[in-house]
Amino acid sequence: MKSIRITVFLLLAFVSASSQTQPAELALKDIHSRPMTLSDYKGSVLLVNFWATWCAPCRTEIPDLIKLQRQYRNQGLRIIGITYPPEKLSEVRRFARKLRMNYRIALGSKASKSMFTSSETLPITVVIDRRGVVRDVIEGILYPDEFDEKVKPLLSNANELSSARFRRVKPAETYVQTRTIEVDATGYQPSSVKLRRGIPASLIFIRKTEQTCGKEIVIPGYGINRPLPVNVPVVVRLTPKKTGRFKFTCGMGMFHGLLVVQ
Repeated sequence: MKSIRITVFLLLAFVSASSQTQPAELALKDIHSRPMTLSDYKGSVLLVNFWATWCAPCRTEIPDLIKLQRQYRNQGLRIIGITYPPEKLSEVRRFARKLRMNYRIALGSKASKSMFTSSETLPITVVIDRRGVVRDVIEGILYPDEFDEKVKPLLSNANELSSARFRRVKPAETYVQTRTIEVDATGYQPSSVKLRRGIPASLIFIRKTEQTCGKEIVIPGYGINRPLPVNVPVVVRLTPKKTGRFKFTCGMGMFHGLLVVQ
């Protein structure tokens, strides 16, 4: 699996399953500090499972998820488990070892789960197709009949899988410039970011404090305006088309930074 250098971040553009057509964006680090993003799984059918070690239905469901991952891996199924707080990293690692969980696990937050649903239910499973588009959000345990109805049809499209795998091996499509920018009480760190023209870029903004005007990120030259929740890393994707200096700023215009495209 392709691995790119990023810090923990989460961004999901979600609309109801019946109307969403745009790829979802999600990125985080697993419990072994390895970065992973939804783009890593493009071409696979992805189940993002929100769970907790203290949640009895979640513990009941996990052996079934292990079996599904083993049974359908070769057909392109991938599962990611994201914990719901409160959780301790050491306890989650110990739990995953004890159950021999064969899919990747990461620590989540209330904010990360709320980006998918406002429901208080656990577990929650988000179904994402091979193009990275959210197809369904399943509340409660994922039962066999739901898997057959909502997931299996996505696994049957082998031609789409082969096409996506072919696209991933093209160098021009796989290389992404990744930069991380923290927002604190004094401004952007770093305040100047160098990018190469014509190469896709992922800018990861992380607001570290409430005591700042940087509650949103604005990049006028690219028509970008995104909210920045506290400690919820937000990824902004763009492809610089021409060289020059392009400013980015907070919504109030008090903080300023530069994208230097060469």
